[in-house]
Amino acid sequence: MKRTISVLAVATGVLAATITGIGPASAATPAVDCSTGGYTRVLTSYVPTNVERPAVDGRTYNIGGPLEYTYEICLDIPDTETFTIEVRIWNNGTWSEFVDDRPGDKVFRYSLGPNSFWQVYGTMTGPGSTYLYYTWHEKQIQA
Repeated sequence: MKRTISVLAVATGVLAATITGIGPASAATPAVDCSTGGYTRVLTSYVPTNVERPAVDGRTYNIGGPLEYTYEICLDIPDTETFTIEVRIWNNGTWSEFVDDRPGDKVFRYSLGPNSFWQVYGTMTGPGSTYLYYTWHEKQIQA
């Protein structure tokens, strides 16, 4: 009987923790779902780990037109890895950079002025001498 009571006490304690919102830190972070964002371009590719690679967006060079644009990206990568993205933008004689190095799946945006030129680089952390797959979901939003 004592065993039953101690199991009930533990179960009551777990239930109280659930009701008050105490839980693992990962439960507080909402999952990223790239299938719900209305993305118009999807690229599945792979990168070698721990090496910076250009053109992770699937394009060697990007040249913008006369309008301003914002790109929204949803990046689906292995949950235990970090894919650092760096966008190098040339606009009207000046360089600027956008960097996102948060771990796991992520959604981010970067904006471009008229007649911009840009390249997207990426470095995926992970076990040495391996290749890891990722999926790049993209949509363009006119500013």
